Amino acid sequence: MLAALLTVDFPGVEALREQARTVRAAPGCECGCGTIDLHPAGGPPAGVRDRVPVEATVVGPAGEPVGLLLLFVDDGRLSALEVAPLGDLPLAMPPPDRVTDVAASDPGAVGR
Repeated sequence: MLAALLTVDFPGVEALREQARTVRAAPGCECGCGTIDLHPAGGPPAGVRDRVPVEATVVGPAGEPVGLLLLFVDDGRLSALEVAPLGDLPLAMPPPDRVTDVAASDPGAVGR
């Protein structure tokens, strides 16, 4: 899932891609959602402009938007992958085929 979000080009993405090679994940929330904390073991810090440099839409079985997938970066390091529901119920981490519209939050970024 992380690799899919890092297919978009934005300032600092190369460093995040390098960090992703050594990242370990741990449960990140106790509400029942699929949010995970990320702990990279290596790679240079990323010079990202936004704390959430990239996001995507999570869709349901019929293709309707049901949530967002948000990548968080703190102090230049991958820190969390949040599954944010559009409704009231928590969402599990979606399978890759339910993630669409990956986009950088920086309007000058270019998709691959």
